[in-house]
Amino acid sequence: MKVTLTTPDYLRLVASLDDLDRSIVSLLQADGRMPFSRIAREVGITEKTARTRVLDLIEQRVMLITAVTDPTVLGYGASALLSMTNRPDRPASEIARELQKIPSVDYVVVSHSHYSLFAEVLCRDRAALQATIENEVGKIDGIQTIEAMPYLSLHYQLAHFAAAQNKIGPETGVRPREIDAMDVRIIRSLSEDGRKPFLQVADELGVSEGQVRLRFKNLSDNGTVSVIALINPMSLEYRSMAWVGINVAAGHRVKDVADALAGLANTTYIAICAGRYDILTEFICQTDRELLDVIDQNVRSLAGVDRLEVSIYSDLYYKRLAAIRDEATSDQSLVVES
Repeated sequence: MKVTLTTPDYLRLVASLDDLDRSIVSLLQADGRMPFSRIAREVGITEKTARTRVLDLIEQRVMLITAVTDPTVLGYGASALLSMTNRPDRPASEIARELQKIPSVDYVVVSHSHYSLFAEVLCRDRAALQATIENEVGKIDGIQTIEAMPYLSLHYQLAHFAAAQNKIGPETGVRPREIDAMDVRIIRSLSEDGRKPFLQVADELGVSEGQVRLRFKNLSDNGTVSVIALINPMSLEYRSMAWVGINVAAGHRVKDVADALAGLANTTYIAICAGRYDILTEFICQTDRELLDVIDQNVRSLAGVDRLEVSIYSDLYYKRLAAIRDEATSDQSLVVES
């Protein structure tokens, strides 16, 4: 079974974006398929300028527009967060750049905590996950220890950062749901290009444009998929980020605690996992003070939270996640693009 790899789509970290680019990114984080004409009206520019700005951000790999969904829909049957320490003679930042080159690693964090590095690994199955840890991650010079925390469920994700800060409730965001084969094919097509015209998707799949449009609306409305602009949050004003590992107290359901966390402001990612922690949660804030308030006032007070450990990001390397498939499959050329 051979898997095709394409050139990785890294999301570049930039020192700053101007106000116009920030406004455009904000609109596309709310709706990645927003027409250029509406973007132009919203920010007070011409449609041509809006189009040019969006395409420039994509071409420079500062931003990409894709379908955010449960990774299992894209063919990833096994995921884990690897927590690592490094030898003193090899900087964590150098190791992070090597980790980023591994195709199945989509997210690398350099941290100031008990662990100096985190890497999220997504693979076809548990055997591929184990092989990646042993044959690729484990062979990088300078890594001293590796602790794997396999995901039992990717419970929640929200890459729209403004919505995460001003959350209406836990219904905001993307969660795993049962969908049929045609829905899977539509999501996989949009994972290649979130702004792909519905008519083109329909032609690829041999169905009507109306069917694609209706199915996408249902998938979007029920939180199965969201087409948005992905950007490294540190390219915006979100400079205080952390993984928070949580252990759930006896007598409490892990899913109930995960649901409560999903409703908190600044929560962007929740994985229910095996290993040291029951739950891994990512928080994105603008300042350390805001992060402290979220953890101290909101997380620690949740019923069922027994203990937690906070790992602050000092740097973040971020890649896109597209569909995985073997070359024998007859669908359109969906590939690993991470």
